[in-house]
Amino acid sequence: MRKIGAILGGLLLLSASVVNAEGSKIGFVNINLLLQKIPQAAAATQRLEATFGDRKIEILDFQKSCKTLEEELEREGAALSQQQKQKQLRKIRSCSSELKLMDEEYGADLRIAQAEELQKLQKLVYKTVDEIAKAEQYDLIVNESVIFASPKADISLKVLDSLQNLFKQQAQEQAPAKP
Repeated sequence: MRKIGAILGGLLLLSASVVNAEGSKIGFVNINLLLQKIPQAAAATQRLEATFGDRKIEILDFQKSCKTLEEELEREGAALSQQQKQKQLRKIRSCSSELKLMDEEYGADLRIAQAEELQKLQKLVYKTVDEIAKAEQYDLIVNESVIFASPKADISLKVLDSLQNLFKQQAQEQAPAKP
């Protein structure tokens, strides 16, 4: 699979240099850099934290209660009967099992939500790249699969500026009007 990607990347570079020799306009975009720097990514992170923060706190609180059960057994274990120790051990195992399940569900839900947010961000970045490419009449825009790109061909900062402006515009539209 990597060989196919390398061959396609090589053909893309080869065709880009042929196209470029004919005077066409070629650009490069660092998608990973954009996904790290755009304000929409920080907003998505904040949304995820707001959505999942309470669940994380709930899990941490439950974890503390499980730890408390273990500490109680350690402290009072010598004074407990065998039957009381077994009962406390069952509580601890039950608590641990429930904690593990809560943590797994939380992780799965978080991964799904992160993937959804990433997909939205990627769609927004690609749309913005497309708009800039059309507005500035680029013939070809490539991304990370490129081995070398001249700084003149890198339009990542243009895309970043455009996305930052879009974020500011959306924030202004959502802000309540001042009297």
